Amino acid sequence: MGKIIKRAILPAVLLTGGIVSVIYGARYRISPVIEERKVEEQITIPQPFEPPPFMMQPGAFFPPPPPIVETVIRTDVVTHQVPEPALIREVTFGGVTRADSGDLKRTYSGKPPSLCPT
Repeated sequence: MGKIIKRAILPAVLLTGGIVSVIYGARYRISPVIEERKVEEQITIPQPFEPPPFMMQPGAFFPPPPPIVETVIRTDVVTHQVPEPALIREVTFGGVTRADSGDLKRTYSGKPPSLCPT
């Protein structure tokens, strides 16, 4: 009877530890994932204006030229806290890779790619 109990303790402890590890990973483990977003914004650049000295007469009004409006695309880096099951799902279809810095990085922004490429 003693040998049976000794033989059953180690597998029972390992099985319990495995179940606890899976539950911890599925419920409480969260990993940071970096996402790059491209943001388009318009900026206004005022043009310098100095009227020539002969136009500096009293009562003369020369309005400054209109400002230049340019559209600039900048990249914002946003960090998301992603639970482990969602992270595993994104890795399976290539939605997350490891960046050169060692951090996890999303390969898409917005809607994720589908599981089936066809």
